[in-house]
Amino acid sequence: MSSGSAKIKSIVIAVIATVSLLDLFGCSQPSAKEEPVIAYSAPADLPENYRSSVFAVKAGAIDIDLYNAGNNSWNNSVTYGYFDMPGSSTITITPNFEFESFELVPRSLGIKGKREGNSITFKLDGPANVSLVLDGNYQGKVLHLFAGAPETDIPDPEDPNVHYFGPGYHDLGDYDTEPTMISSNQTLYISGGAVVRGRFRADNATNITVRGRGILLNDYRSNDGYDDIALALNRVTKSTIRDIIVNRDTNSWTSSMYGSSDVDVINYKAVSPRYASTDGFNIVSSHDIVFDGVFIHSNDDAIAIKGMSQEEDPAKALPVYNITYKNAQLWAEANNAIGIGAETVAAYFKNITFRNIDVLYNYDDRDHPDVLPDRSAINIFALHGTEFKDITFEDIRVEKAKRLINLQMDTSFYFGAIQGNWSWEGSMSGIRYKNITSYSDGTNEMKVAGWSKDRRISDVVFDNIVINGKKVASTKDSHFTINKYTEDIKVK
Repeated sequence: MSSGSAKIKSIVIAVIATVSLLDLFGCSQPSAKEEPVIAYSAPADLPENYRSSVFAVKAGAIDIDLYNAGNNSWNNSVTYGYFDMPGSSTITITPNFEFESFELVPRSLGIKGKREGNSITFKLDGPANVSLVLDGNYQGKVLHLFAGAPETDIPDPEDPNVHYFGPGYHDLGDYDTEPTMISSNQTLYISGGAVVRGRFRADNATNITVRGRGILLNDYRSNDGYDDIALALNRVTKSTIRDIIVNRDTNSWTSSMYGSSDVDVINYKAVSPRYASTDGFNIVSSHDIVFDGVFIHSNDDAIAIKGMSQEEDPAKALPVYNITYKNAQLWAEANNAIGIGAETVAAYFKNITFRNIDVLYNYDDRDHPDVLPDRSAINIFALHGTEFKDITFEDIRVEKAKRLINLQMDTSFYFGAIQGNWSWEGSMSGIRYKNITSYSDGTNEMKVAGWSKDRRISDVVFDNIVINGKKVASTKDSHFTINKYTEDIKVK
């Protein structure tokens, strides 16, 4: 593979007052010197269509190169950029078009920002993912910025167990090109300033690492006997994926794992706005998985936890359990932001936790708005008779979505495209929603729908659900839709 020293730009920016993101402009605080910001130049030979000039961004006085992720469902461009910052920094964004108002999301970061002319300035006190929405239009031109901590322990480019891609443009992609395979004890490293156009795959491997500050780009379909996924892990154990950006600009899954265990996915970013099926990182028939600090902009499920098997009887299929998904930002322009299902052929789904998540945006479907009432920001959709137990959604904030919560058993999905089977026993119990806050102007519907008198949903708790400033007090709340095949539904 190729290697080289990164073309790195850094600058020490002026001294300004700061303590926290909540004290951005105007609170009296001790002075603190801003740390150097590390920015990575886009490859000189990167094709123009992968660059973006829709926005201009500076960290202090330094320009941040921006990338075109492709167009969203409404044919508006999505832009992203990245840099590293060991301390605080002042960020300036200048859109190249007129706008009336702006939002810096998620609001949980506490960033207000100031506008002068066409430029928006705000302060970051440390690493964070920040998105800019103009005129309240989440379907318009948006910008995502990824400010990371400085990188450490960079692998040796001469190590034979490292697939090392240094700064530059590396085109490995073609319709008939097989994915680059990652074997046990190997590392895929994509450095800052690198763009690798291609696919990567690991089969029956252990102790693999995928990391780096750079970009894995995939904008083509494949016909080579493998699946059509940019980063695919199959039966992988004791492995780590961290920090990389995956830009999937074609309509299939961005990343996935199948039959895997003991995998950590940390600070992973997916920017895949092409309609549709660009799921962010699917967890399929796997267990003991941790996602921490990820950002996903997809045009299908941002999070999808599935059971997929050749077995017809779910009891004979691989189980799905011990999954933790925390500290995430999610943007899904079709289907669900957080989804379990719709494929649910698994022995069981147990002990799954989602915690401290910002749902930035969730829409149901570009071509069928408001005719798919099972789509929501937080969703469990079961198509098969199996057990769902001990699933928790906690400390989740929803900026904008069509519907809030869906908990449903059914026989088909997306106009019959995926068929279910309730020949076997099935149940949902021990489902917890705690500290769910919605700022959304959508319906904020919360639906609980069991399948039959012996395939019911029970023991569901809605604890401190706040919708536009008002706490939900009981199941009589107008936001609830609950059918007769449910029991023991509590509101606290």
